[in-house]
Amino acid sequence: MKAIFFDRDGTLNKDKGYVHKVEDFELYEDVILSLQKLKDFAFFIITNQSGVGRGHYSEQQMHAFNNHLVAELKKHRISVRKVYSCGHRPEEGCECRKPSAYFVEQARKEFGLSLDKSWVVGDHDVDILMAKAAGMQSVLVLTGHGVRHLEASRKAGPEYIAANLAQAAAFILFENGKKLISRNDIAQVSHLERESGKTIVTLNGTFDILHQGHEKIIREAKKQGDILIVAVNSDSSVKGNKGPTRPLNGEVERARILAAFPEVDYVTIFSEKTPIELLEEIRPDVHVNGSEYGEECIEAPTVRKYGGRIHIVGLLPGVSTSKLIGEK
Repeated sequence: MKAIFFDRDGTLNKDKGYVHKVEDFELYEDVILSLQKLKDFAFFIITNQSGVGRGHYSEQQMHAFNNHLVAELKKHRISVRKVYSCGHRPEEGCECRKPSAYFVEQARKEFGLSLDKSWVVGDHDVDILMAKAAGMQSVLVLTGHGVRHLEASRKAGPEYIAANLAQAAAFILFENGKKLISRNDIAQVSHLERESGKTIVTLNGTFDILHQGHEKIIREAKKQGDILIVAVNSDSSVKGNKGPTRPLNGEVERARILAAFPEVDYVTIFSEKTPIELLEEIRPDVHVNGSEYGEECIEAPTVRKYGGRIHIVGLLPGVSTSKLIGEK
């Protein structure tokens, strides 16, 4: 049996600070649909609740909140096998508090889990460290305290950093490796698609932490033709363009999450500073860019040389990866 261990506050429900009152319970809006998509996994919750040990609320209140969460999910036919809660303060040095994998091991024994096929999803570095200790894969979500713990979590090494649970689910579920095309093969793939009468659309970028703006441009790009090829800047290319602290997600992980979009037909990775050489090989019918670059973007001469056109998609105001991760 493969499983997903979720953190509670800041991952499934909104973290309002030592949240424990049932009347303060509020799920993130993408939780129900995301969990329904992950139905082939067994669900568990592991949560540190030091508010009990600190005297902010009782153990009974903690269990009441847990039970309410489980009951709300059950209304949508989502089953949580078990909730594991540690009410100790960090300084108590207990064996059960995350990042300890104590509760994971308990679940493995009780439910016969295959941990090498299982995942942890949470908004703290302790969630990622727990996954490493148990030999599982992990996703950090930037909801809750995810941004505050971003640097520590990056050092712990999650498989992916997601803006929310919906993206975490998409990353975990993606299995169609056929969409991922090597840089050396993309020209041939483009040629074969064009020979079959398909119009080709290209889109390129870093796509580090996906947000609503990325979703918009991907969907609008697909409407411009039959085949959408998304080109992702390699890690070295991103560092050259954006500085040594980026990207947050590796090139393969960024390509994988893009390939999870049903609108995307192929994803490839390029290492050059600009996509000009790649566009020379693909010769797209349409190249899509954001409005910050304009119709006279750097790609325009190459695209038009082969009879293609530039399509511009307007930005969503106030939405960017830099803003999402708290960069100035």
